Amino acid sequence: MKLLLSILLIVAFILFTACGETINEDSLVSEIAAMAERKLEDNDPEEALVLFQSALEKDSQNPESVIWNIGRAECYFELGQKDQALSILSQAITTNQVQASRKLLLIARIEAFSSPVTALNSLTSVSLENLNEYHSDIAIALCREQLEKIQIATVPSYRQQTWFELFVLLELEQRYAAIGDIAKATLYGAEIDRLFPNAHNTWGKPDYQTEDTGSDSWVALLLPLTGEGSEYAVQVANGAHLAFNQFEEMHSVAPKLVDFDTQGDQERLLELIQSLSENPSCLAILGPLTSSSTMAAANPAKAANIPLISPTATSSDVDRIGAPVFRLVVSEGNQAAAIAEYAVREAGLSRFAVIYPHTAQATGEAEQFRAIVERMGGTVIASQGYQPGDTDFKEQINSVKYYSPEAIFLPVSAWDAVQIAPQLRFYRLEVPLFGTSGWDDDMLLRHGGEYVEGAVFTAAFGLNSLHPTTARFVYTYNRAFGSEPTTIAAQGFDAAGMLLDAWQTLTNPTRSRIARKLSSMPPYYGATGRCVLGSDTETRSSWPMMTVNDGEIIGID
Repeated sequence: MKLLLSILLIVAFILFTACGETINEDSLVSEIAAMAERKLEDNDPEEALVLFQSALEKDSQNPESVIWNIGRAECYFELGQKDQALSILSQAITTNQVQASRKLLLIARIEAFSSPVTALNSLTSVSLENLNEYHSDIAIALCREQLEKIQIATVPSYRQQTWFELFVLLELEQRYAAIGDIAKATLYGAEIDRLFPNAHNTWGKPDYQTEDTGSDSWVALLLPLTGEGSEYAVQVANGAHLAFNQFEEMHSVAPKLVDFDTQGDQERLLELIQSLSENPSCLAILGPLTSSSTMAAANPAKAANIPLISPTATSSDVDRIGAPVFRLVVSEGNQAAAIAEYAVREAGLSRFAVIYPHTAQATGEAEQFRAIVERMGGTVIASQGYQPGDTDFKEQINSVKYYSPEAIFLPVSAWDAVQIAPQLRFYRLEVPLFGTSGWDDDMLLRHGGEYVEGAVFTAAFGLNSLHPTTARFVYTYNRAFGSEPTTIAAQGFDAAGMLLDAWQTLTNPTRSRIARKLSSMPPYYGATGRCVLGSDTETRSSWPMMTVNDGEIIGID
């Protein structure tokens, strides 16, 4: 073996001399190693291997010996001997960041033969700053090659991995251009131009048309899909995409919903808002997630007159901004008012008793029910509270029975309702029952039986709700995503639904026309129940109402 190495080294010396390179027995080990690196970069791994081994034989204890061994491993890799390369790398232990990046790069190159995902994961630990130009080019080329091999839905997940962002955006632009999704290709192209102004000059740009036509218009989903708040944002995004997918199935022309990840960063949020405002194809924005983010986005959105709906902002400060900035408001506090109006106006009743638990919500609903009944000329003749968790309601029932009410309002959960209702029958107080959305649960039918027959109550979001819109949403969400939806997923679904309702009424949707439609939109009955945009101070009976009829829960038109 030593003889062979000596012969190869002699040949190498001759070749180096012919090329103007000189090396001899007196050459410094650093000169030999540098020559090996040049040979490797010149695509001559055989000569490079001889030189790396020569350097190691001369000074195996040199601090640079680790990088020379990594160079040897690269030579074996280039010669097709991956196992030998891995064996050498396993012994190249280092804490030096430059050496570690080069070692990880070679590991990623080897892993690429079996798994692009594994190779990309190794590349995330490679720092381009620690590589020379030759190895940086290899790392970038490897990154782009492996991104091409993974599913398009997985590509965005690599965007925040160290130096990957530009190449992820380039890949997404290329992919969407190739499949004819011009809206998304344009979107990613604009993002590249904003974040990396000269990137298209360096890396090229796919050939696609960018004419602004009605069919190319889209809606931006602006949420922190990674980073702080992402666990909630993903749920909202799922609900919104479900609404858009269902709309697309039912309509020949439908807008696209395009995701924009704020990464939980306020500065990035403002950059994205500015970019979207300047893109005429973006006609509306769903998001952001929080009240503070919505307030931050409000001024640039208003300046561009681009409609913005936050599905989950809760602050009434957002309402004071005015069109075209909105937030979804899921009405809850006026359920009692809606039931009161229905009981007096539709059912023709005037004398009521109330039995309620001593909780803040139930107490508020009892008070609101009384106020609306009295405003409409009726009377709450008796009101009795109980401690949460109580199961014996004899005292409360006998107390209100004394006043002979025509009906009883029970702002309680379904669990309490199925316990109170049989006791009312037992103590011979058989009158119509009214409740709030706590009743809207299949437990009511399983355990309430004949005792809740004819009861009327409001509907709101709940996994076990039998309200048709909510039940359909829960079913389709579960089928699409393999998990139960949360309330904020339903809010994303409803906010998207309201925007799509405004969209479909317009022959030629524009930002200003959509904003006007949203400003005058009546209450919307979706998966979460009754929804409005902005602050809802009205009390009205226009609320999804349910009743028990022949052992089934049905909606009341």
